[in-house]
Amino acid sequence: MVNPVSPASAQRHYFPALTGLRAVAAWLVFFHHYPFGELPAAGPARALRYFVSEFHGLPLLLLLSGFLIALRYDPNSTEFRPRGGWRRYLRNRAARIFPLYWLLTLAAFALLWRWHSPQATPGLLLLHLSLLRGFFADYLFTGIGPAWSLTLFECFYLAAPLLLGLRARGLPLWVQPLLLVGIGGGLVALLAPLRLHGLFGSYPFMLSFTFLGHSLEFFVGAWLALRYKAGRLGARAGWGLTAAGLAAWLALTVALALTQAWLPHAPQRPINLLLNLVGLPLAGGLLFAGLLRETTWLRQLLSTRLFQHLGRSSYAFYLCHAYPLAYWVYERLPDFWPLRLLAVQVVAYGLYKLVEEPLGEWLRAAEARPASVEGAGELR
Repeated sequence: MVNPVSPASAQRHYFPALTGLRAVAAWLVFFHHYPFGELPAAGPARALRYFVSEFHGLPLLLLLSGFLIALRYDPNSTEFRPRGGWRRYLRNRAARIFPLYWLLTLAAFALLWRWHSPQATPGLLLLHLSLLRGFFADYLFTGIGPAWSLTLFECFYLAAPLLLGLRARGLPLWVQPLLLVGIGGGLVALLAPLRLHGLFGSYPFMLSFTFLGHSLEFFVGAWLALRYKAGRLGARAGWGLTAAGLAAWLALTVALALTQAWLPHAPQRPINLLLNLVGLPLAGGLLFAGLLRETTWLRQLLSTRLFQHLGRSSYAFYLCHAYPLAYWVYERLPDFWPLRLLAVQVVAYGLYKLVEEPLGEWLRAAEARPASVEGAGELR
């Protein structure tokens, strides 16, 4: 029997493999968005292209956020407030997300203005700076395109104390995603007919791009954290969990590539939504359990010093790997994706060391930083 991990003890744990996994997840997002050229005709070549682009990294980042936020939370608390109070909680979340995001958003809009893009408007800039654009389908991929997902993270950060408090009061974690989907469905029924620039404009949009429909990753991560704190994720021999997680992730990616290659409007089809919103979170949870419990070559690789540096700079990489910021880099380089990947990685690491890390330390200087998750943190 493994002794349960106390909250104080859990906060002292550091997860180097999860830090390294952040880098891998960011690279997968890079391949998902990289402009590989014209899409081949339907068939094996298109399936191969989709196989590369369907290696989603975002679910891993969402899982990690759920795991780390729940790891900080007292699992027996029935209060709907985070440990240390709302002020400290919100300040820490804002310090992780906003400084670098605001800086790069302003840089992105400066480029859009220079390129005479119709996106370069004060109203759209305000939507981006406030993270509200993630609720509007019409503006979802404007500005720093992949940053729409930051709205997911912020919604989870705000909702986590309430959701974990409900669990302590008897509402199981597995029920809560279903309730959130129901709330999202109600919002779509209410707001979609109003045609407010795509505000909860359709059920596929709500499921794929909002926290109400895209929450299972957070709950799987939170469930793993609660099991870890209860001492139920102790070390085990072998590599079965890690291998099963990788195999499941690979099989789901193949299935997603096939549906994209042969089915029209595949992202909106139920099978695709099921694979993305249920299959990938469960496969990712299996992989996380393996990395937490098993000493494998993958865990050792992700725990190396190189992957620690890459993982810590993954937020900067995530923000600058796609249009428009990456294209400013791409136009100065040959059309060779390994070179461009390396260039974006170097720029991201420079942003982390010169901007993100100093700004974060300055903003958090008033309080001691928790030792539990430094470096293994969420997407920020």
